[in-house]
Amino acid sequence: MTSSRWRGLACWFMLLTTGCAPAFLTVSPSVAFQGALTPRPEGSPDILMVTFSGRCPCFNVPGDNVDYLTARGTSDDLAAPFRARGLSVLIVGASGHLTAHVPLAVHNEQLGSGVTVAPPQEGFVQMEARLVAAQRDWIVGRSNPTRIVLVGHSHGVVWTHALARAHPDIPISALIDLDGICDLWELDNRRLIQDYVKQAGQNPWPFDLSNSCASVRVGHVRYDLKDVVYPNVALNVEIQTQPLVVLPGGGTDLNFPFDRLANIRPDGSHAGIQTRRFSSETHTSVTLPGLPALMAVKSMLSPWLDAWQAGLNMPACAEQAGGCSTATTP
Repeated sequence: MTSSRWRGLACWFMLLTTGCAPAFLTVSPSVAFQGALTPRPEGSPDILMVTFSGRCPCFNVPGDNVDYLTARGTSDDLAAPFRARGLSVLIVGASGHLTAHVPLAVHNEQLGSGVTVAPPQEGFVQMEARLVAAQRDWIVGRSNPTRIVLVGHSHGVVWTHALARAHPDIPISALIDLDGICDLWELDNRRLIQDYVKQAGQNPWPFDLSNSCASVRVGHVRYDLKDVVYPNVALNVEIQTQPLVVLPGGGTDLNFPFDRLANIRPDGSHAGIQTRRFSSETHTSVTLPGLPALMAVKSMLSPWLDAWQAGLNMPACAEQAGGCSTATTP
């Protein structure tokens, strides 16, 4: 995609440029910024990774939702390719919840065995504040701006897509979707969001956040909003599972829930979107380090990181049929 086309999108996207080290951290400032670029404050991260976990297997939802992507090591595993290039990564993890809260119960399959008290959790509002602060302090007007990476699993994918959609002026370098689903999301969150907006006296977002699983028409197909990748996202890596899991010893087992539809851009294209579907993974196992799904994500990130580090907008493979899908799907 040419730079002129990106500039034509104005606040929707900020072009990756060259001229600073490390080169792939260089993105242009907001089109509204004028003046000399300055370095980021000392100690600010090269990468801000914002992660959203999904739904807990419990009755008190979303009150007992927790940030299990940190506890499982998912976030650190996905940060590894960046750190291997000598880049600093700040990981901030949120539960699948609108606001900060303290869970009442502990679910060891999410926080790990031996945990008896769930730590305080942050939610969408806190992550949004972090993103806005990063844009203000570390991106706009910076010669070496911080890159933003959003990671979501299950219901967390709904939250990450809503976050990117709410701030079209903030460039998202990578959006990683791990088997995103909408099932039960609005049942869990709609009333909480509506009450929050009512208490605030006005809607703080440019759309109805409580309706984040609504469908929109792209071409002749209707897509959930969590399947739509907006132009401020450069790269979207999407992992999906299937209704039947192929077991290692042979045979199959049921897998539910699972993502059914590959992501798409609002213009109907799949530019910068890489979707991989796994028959050997479950909805939960796609979050586990060392298994094929996360290994595939890191493999698909690699050519983009190489290109960005070389000062290119995208790797050459992005222009080829099939894109940059370098991982093998078992």
